[in-house]
Amino acid sequence: MEIPIDTYHSKFGVLKMEQGPENNFFWRGNINISNAIYSQQVPIYIFTKESQMHREVIALAETIVLNIDQYLETSILFIKQTFTEHREKYKIREDEYVFLTLDSNQFPIAIPELTFWEDSIEWMIRFSEGKFSICDPLGIAVTYSLTKTIRVESLEESEYLDD
Repeated sequence: MEIPIDTYHSKFGVLKMEQGPENNFFWRGNINISNAIYSQQVPIYIFTKESQMHREVIALAETIVLNIDQYLETSILFIKQTFTEHREKYKIREDEYVFLTLDSNQFPIAIPELTFWEDSIEWMIRFSEGKFSICDPLGIAVTYSLTKTIRVESLEESEYLDD
């Protein structure tokens, strides 16, 4: 059986190519996770300029996805630390301070997804829902440089991609 060009079989599952914004492409896949923090399907996106993926971006994605539990935990701890240290910058309301004291498995952010870009060592985990006001409407993201957390991004001024 011949495999279509728009499908890639990674170490974590099948990725399917779709047309992205501005004549770019993205590859979409899902992984199932079940740990103390989340038990759900997590979408993975890899954005490319051409209808193929570079070896480096898929290698990075595979490394991260195969260690997803570690990166989810790290992301939550990084968000907690960042929100605690920079409450004003991230507009953390006084009634939300109690969330900052919760353990990782109770921290009120949810629905993670991973995004990678070709020719970039940066990637992100976006949590599309959360009880913090800053999570409305598109969630918050932790950006990594390879395996190191570098920033928490507010997505409150971002826009939805057109389908």
